[in-house]
This record gives sequence, structure tokens and C-alpha cells, in this order.
Amino acid sequence: MSEILSKFTAGEFVGLVAVAGGCLVAIVAIAGGIWAKVRHTEMAAMLKHDMLARGMSAQEIQMVLDAGKDCSEKAADACHSH
Repeated sequence: MSEILSKFTAGEFVGLVAVAGGCLVAIVAIAGGIWAKVRHTEMAAMLKHDMLARGMSAQEIQMVLDAGKDCSEKAADACHSH
């Protein structure tokens, strides 16, 4: 391994580390975004399951889920209007 690294000049080695580091950051960001979306979907499914287990109707569940959306949409509209 040290034989391979000794063939690079200092500038080439810095460039190699920069490119590899940039690729690693991109991979971690993509994987994190995917994991967050999967986790959010999983939590939403657990919430719906819990509400069904409590005997809530589909209409009641939809009202609960839409209540959160209305609030966030209003907040987003308020932010964009300034």
C-alpha cells in the first residue's frame, strides 16, 4: 500500500483525497436522504395502524393527517409571502 502512495506527489495525493472525500460526502448525503424518507414512511404507517387499532374510521384518519398538512402549508405560504 505504501508503494502505491509513494508514487503520488503531494499535490496529486491532495487531489485524490479531495475527490474521494467529495464522493464520500455525496454518497452519505444520498443514503441519509433515503433513510430519512423510509423512516418517515414507516412512522406514518405505524400511526395509521395505531389509529385503525383504536377504531378510527378512514375519514377520521384522513382528517388527522390533513390537519398537519394544512398547518405546514400555511406556514410555508407565510414564509414565501415575505
